[in-house]
Amino acid sequence: MPSIYASEYRRRRPRNERNEDILHRQRGRLRLLLLTLLAFSYPIPARADSPVLAGVAGPGINLTYAYLAQDAGLWRKHGLNVKLLLFESGSTLAQVARSGEIKIAINSGPTTIASRAQGADAIIIASAVNTLPYSLVTVKGITNWDQLRGKKVGVSRFGSGTDTAIRLVCKKFGFDPAKDLIILQGGTQPTRLQALTVGALDATLLSPPLDFIAKKQGLPILVNIAQLGIPYPQLVIETTDRLNRDNPKLVKGFLKGFIEAIYYAARFKDETKKTIMKHLKISDPEILDATYESFIKVTDYSAEPNLEGIRNAIEEVALRVPAVKNKKPQDFVDIRFLKELQSEKFFKQLENPSFYSETASPARIEVSR
Repeated sequence: MPSIYASEYRRRRPRNERNEDILHRQRGRLRLLLLTLLAFSYPIPARADSPVLAGVAGPGINLTYAYLAQDAGLWRKHGLNVKLLLFESGSTLAQVARSGEIKIAINSGPTTIASRAQGADAIIIASAVNTLPYSLVTVKGITNWDQLRGKKVGVSRFGSGTDTAIRLVCKKFGFDPAKDLIILQGGTQPTRLQALTVGALDATLLSPPLDFIAKKQGLPILVNIAQLGIPYPQLVIETTDRLNRDNPKLVKGFLKGFIEAIYYAARFKDETKKTIMKHLKISDPEILDATYESFIKVTDYSAEPNLEGIRNAIEEVALRVPAVKNKKPQDFVDIRFLKELQSEKFFKQLENPSFYSETASPARIEVSR
């Protein structure tokens, strides 16, 4: 059942079904509490080959660098066995990350900001995309902002990166999102595109490749938001203060594998396109090329969080999370690992054209047909 109708469905269900759901959730919370207490009471040392669970908010182009690091063996190259878990939205990933089940999250900045302001020790250690990579796609007949007034606009979930993004874009065009739009939770990007095509939504934010697919289907792109250059922490690596303190070697190894994937993508176009094809299920060569080129353009190869972008996110998040008010961008970032990599000339090595001829070549990426 589509997410935008979930609340109505819950209201209409029989009382006994709702009570069973409440009991189920309570049992789940109790199990999680017991596991947490056991973990603190009987610490078990992690084996060297134990998988590191990392969450990715998707599906969308944002997952490319993470899956590229996995497919090309870049994390293994730096001594880690990383297992990626895909989540429907950034806010869902943030909830699981707060439970401690996920060690590292690849998400958008607003979710980290909201979590940390509400007491979690989540922290941003790097940011690979510091602007909004979306397009605002509409149904046929909407060709300007005035026609969008009073219309239904889909985001993944309230509090997610797309929710914050649409509110920032509204400000850019003089709209009050609370008054001028009807913002609905629509689930994943593919689900929102489907809702758009059947008329359940009037507009939604889509990133490559789905904005290109929508355009090919004849849907208008009202604005290419990436071209506006709005500073924004779109693709960040989130860890925790505790993990940074207790296992800096793991954090640094993860960061090295991820950053190497960024440079790998720019150098090995065909291999990167295989990863995009494999995980985003793209077969159209034109859309595949456009997707690759658009993401390369918005990548920040320094991997440093943009403080102005974080400030933009703070202002939006503060409207729904009062604890964020009066916080500074520096309160949400820890770039000591980036500084260490800079001092070790790690970025210089990656920029060297002969880097892969002097080191072990990355694994070849296979795509199942």
